[in-house]
Amino acid sequence: MDLSSMMMNDLVIFDESIRSKEDLFERIGQVLEKNGRATKAKKIVKDLYNREAEMSTGIEDGFGIPHAKSKHVLKPTVCFIHGGSMTDYRGLDDQPIECVFAILVPKKDSTMHLDILSNLSRKLMNKEFRNRLKAAADSKEIVSIIENKAKTAY
Repeated sequence: MDLSSMMMNDLVIFDESIRSKEDLFERIGQVLEKNGRATKAKKIVKDLYNREAEMSTGIEDGFGIPHAKSKHVLKPTVCFIHGGSMTDYRGLDDQPIECVFAILVPKKDSTMHLDILSNLSRKLMNKEFRNRLKAAADSKEIVSIIENKAKTAY
């Protein structure tokens, strides 16, 4: 599973003003619609909330992996967002989420999001990988980290 093929610079966001799950999900929907990855931003937001209602997608060390299948997603997409500390979105370690990989796939791709989620979760177990993502300054650096790590087994 090549994560870098589902990401591009336009899908990487650095915005400290993202301080809530609502801000986060709305931005994800807008970015997907703007980049031709989804048809309706509001439907993407709804699908993310529906998935989040099942169980929080916050993991640990300030990272979250919100994900959803949606009939409004046109192609499998991974976004990276480095926002502010989100007090209403916490990880299993009770730390506020600030770095997010959002995974969105077309509804017809029944297991693809699970493959992406599994691949990404394995990579995020590596502290060096997480630290490099947190320290990254721009979208090119994030894409480079993903491309390099996509070739490295963790």
